[in-house]
Amino acid sequence: MNRVKSKASFVLYLVCISAFFASLHQNIYSPVLPLIRDSFHVSITMVNLSVSIFIFVTAIMQIVFGSLIDFKGMRSILIPSIILMVVASIGCAVTNNFTVFFICRILQAIGTAAIPIVAVTTIASLFQGNQRGSAMGTYQMLLSIAPAIAPVLGGFIGEQYNHRGVFWFLVGASVILLFINWLYFPKDHIGCKKEINFKTFMLHNAAIFSNKVGSSILTLSFCIFFLYFSIIVYLPILLTDHYHLSLKVVGLLYLPMALSLIIGSIVFKSIQAKISLQKLFVFGNVMVSLSVILFAVTHSYSLIGMSITLVMYGIAIGILTPLYATMITNEFESNRASAMGMFNFIRYIGMAMGPVIFSLLLTVAHSTVIFGVLGVFFSLLSFWMLLRMNKKTNSVIQHGGFLK
Repeated sequence: MNRVKSKASFVLYLVCISAFFASLHQNIYSPVLPLIRDSFHVSITMVNLSVSIFIFVTAIMQIVFGSLIDFKGMRSILIPSIILMVVASIGCAVTNNFTVFFICRILQAIGTAAIPIVAVTTIASLFQGNQRGSAMGTYQMLLSIAPAIAPVLGGFIGEQYNHRGVFWFLVGASVILLFINWLYFPKDHIGCKKEINFKTFMLHNAAIFSNKVGSSILTLSFCIFFLYFSIIVYLPILLTDHYHLSLKVVGLLYLPMALSLIIGSIVFKSIQAKISLQKLFVFGNVMVSLSVILFAVTHSYSLIGMSITLVMYGIAIGILTPLYATMITNEFESNRASAMGMFNFIRYIGMAMGPVIFSLLLTVAHSTVIFGVLGVFFSLLSFWMLLRMNKKTNSVIQHGGFLK
């Protein structure tokens, strides 16, 4: 029994570390954007496009890989994806042509997109009940560290070895991941491999939206990350134009928000076995609503008050992200990879749409009004979603939460 638990724990940390390094492929890139521009003699617009295309491809591939994993198995998707990461990173490191570099970044995005879905699906298959929630908390905690570490690491390597050094580092990390996963990642069960076509793909994903728990969580996830990235993009403008802070100080003010995400994941991991998922669901969504409303009230008048509300929001996201993932995997036992792929896709769409729509809203209303209305709207929406989920049969609500 202890041996089985030890093996499950080892695989848990294996997939968590794999997802951590997959996240590095996206976040380590930001500090070397000027080096990319100067090395390839292209405009900053083209360089920024390489960032946007990475996020866009990652979002789309969440749906594709989710269904492929459900039909073909996890290992058969994971190993080729890591091989693609290695090849694409080598291409980025050696090429002198920006078009080739751009294509290799797309291939990198395709490769890395599979790992988070494999990780969460693996966790859901290895653990049940409270152990699953704890494992999801561990996963989210390690994943939250990557955006904080990656820019620092990218800046250090880029300063010493140019942008090529950054990508050679990613090559080395990917080769190590390939070797370890090749040796230790569990083999797929032969019976899990099934044929997939366009019709089965569409029906497979449509079932997620027809489920009340699934559609409710997807809706709330979109809103949470819509709000999060609206705030993230608005902060530099607010802090420089309204508070007249330097860019260096502005950058430092992002750190507490990043740390609060990690704290939220730790909190979820610590309390999810003691408090039902239903109560955590209510608590997390109330915390999001309050923090957005308080941000609306404080952001124009108090830097300290605004910072406190941002920390509150970060902790709430840190709690809700693994909570939602746990609820999704509990609800969709037979097609959990597709459900998690859709969950990730919806989050990415929220991230992409938030800044754009918020910028348009700023042209017709003051930021205080916008955030206030959005906070109230989210509180009403989350209450409605809770009622929808509670209308499901009693088989969905056991042990005080949304568990099967």
